[in-house]
Amino acid sequence: SRTRPAILRKDFITSQYQIAEAAAAGADSLLLIVAVTPAPLLRSLIDFCRDTCDMEPLVEVHAAEELDVALKAGARVIGVNNRNLHTMVVDMGTAERTANMMRDRGLGFEHEGVGGGKEYALCALSGMSTAEDVERYRKAGLGMCLIGESLMRAADTKAAIEGLCLDPAAYARRQLEDGG
Repeated sequence: SRTRPAILRKDFITSQYQIAEAAAAGADSLLLIVAVTPAPLLRSLIDFCRDTCDMEPLVEVHAAEELDVALKAGARVIGVNNRNLHTMVVDMGTAERTANMMRDRGLGFEHEGVGGGKEYALCALSGMSTAEDVERYRKAGLGMCLIGESLMRAADTKAAIEGLCLDPAAYARRQLEDGG
């Protein structure tokens, strides 16, 4: 049983050596960015993560074309970056559109993640800073949100983390209102 939070190596990974470094340092996963990784290399890195390091990578996409590349390369845990890395503009609807694309293709991902009868796990990346942002993606079926910048910039990290969590009573009310 794990007694610590998961560790993600968030870097521009371009070699098996970097993956081995991450594993040796205790990382549970690492980020592979489709926008900067040629498709054959992406497939090779995904395979190395799984076969050599017993690690499932988080494969980052932003656009539909990148999703296609990630799926063809064998990605199972897909991070949808709301920030366009070419323009640095954040569009909070990107993750929801990607979830809808996957649903339209009949690809299972909703909340359970890989296993439990689902093929994929989806994670929203970039732009989240409130509990409402996190709830938005939960309602869209995304099981994870990777939050970094808003926590890094926060004067009070504890308060920022608390601000990302729905009050348990408010969450229960929302579940009843949503019929779930």
